[in-house]
Order: sequence, then C-alpha cells, then structure tokens
Amino acid sequence: MNEIALLGLELDKLKSVYRKSYTSDGTRNENSAEHSWHLAVSLLGFAKYMPSEVNLDRCIRMALCHDICEIGAGDVCAYHDTSGKYERELAYMTVLQAQFSSFGAEAKELWAEYEEGTSLESQWVKVFDKLLPFVLNLSNEGRTWKEQTITRSMVLKHNEFIGGVAPDIHSWMLDQIDKAVDAGWLDPA
Repeated sequence: MNEIALLGLELDKLKSVYRKSYTSDGTRNENSAEHSWHLAVSLLGFAKYMPSEVNLDRCIRMALCHDICEIGAGDVCAYHDTSGKYERELAYMTVLQAQFSSFGAEAKELWAEYEEGTSLESQWVKVFDKLLPFVLNLSNEGRTWKEQTITRSMVLKHNEFIGGVAPDIHSWMLDQIDKAVDAGWLDPA
C-alpha cells in the first residue's frame, strides 16, 4: 500500500504545475493535471473524427501520461526556447520509472511515443494537445498569445503538422487564426 500512496502523492504534484493557458472562464491558469484530463476526455468525445484504426484506449492513456514529465521538468511555453526540455523530461521519467517500476515504465513508454510522434495514436493526441490551448486562447480573446507575444506566424508554424493528420481541423484553425488577427487577439506578424 505504501507504493500506492507514494505514487498517488507523486502524481498529485501535476496539479501544482501551472501552464500558460487560462481556463475558459479566464479566471486562472490551468494546471497540467487539468490539461491532461481535458485532453483525454476530448479524445473520447471526438473519437468519431479519428480514423477507425486509431487505438482510442492507447490515445487516452497517452494523453493522461504525456505531461507527467512536467512534475520534474516544469511547463515550457511551446512558442519560445525549448532547449533542454526533452533532456529534463527524460531525466524525470527515468526517475519515475526507477521509483515506480511498473507504472513508471508504462508512463515513460507512452511519453516517449508521444514525443517521437510517429504512431497514429501519438499524432492524434498531438492534434488535440495543440487544439485545446488554441481553443482556450480563442475563448480568452488571445490572452496567452498577447501575454507571451505570440505572432500569427508562430501559431501557424506550431500547428502546421495538423494539416497532414487532420486537414478539416487544420482548415478550421486557419480560419480562426485569421479571425483572431482581425480581432486584434493575435499579432499579424
């Protein structure tokens, strides 16, 4: 039982990792645990938009585990300097695996698959992992974009891969980017 309690307490630390994104009501920054839950539930809710060969269970597991690394590495704004991010995350996932061998090994495997981004499941998790903060930005009139001095070209580049995985979602995002620029929520550069 001690290992269960210790793992539960370790994973609880994800609630204290705050992201740049705000909750949809704009009252506070979301934490990484909320983000991971939101991502997993969104994948479940939007499964009909994914190809039938996608293993939804693996996607949900990956969504729940993809940011556990932030317990040790912290959250990094995807639009700014991310040097050393992978190494810090890998170091934490290695420690987690050493402390909690069974769960840690699975979590590290799912994290590594997400980072590699070559499996169909990891690609769809990444689509929604990028889409959700994008939608939160729209709901907050570009608040995070403005605070982080994010530009249109940065958002386009960050989300470019979505066009190859989910062209309909990407097309919608491109339209929303133009609207955000027109509304003054996103720097047009």
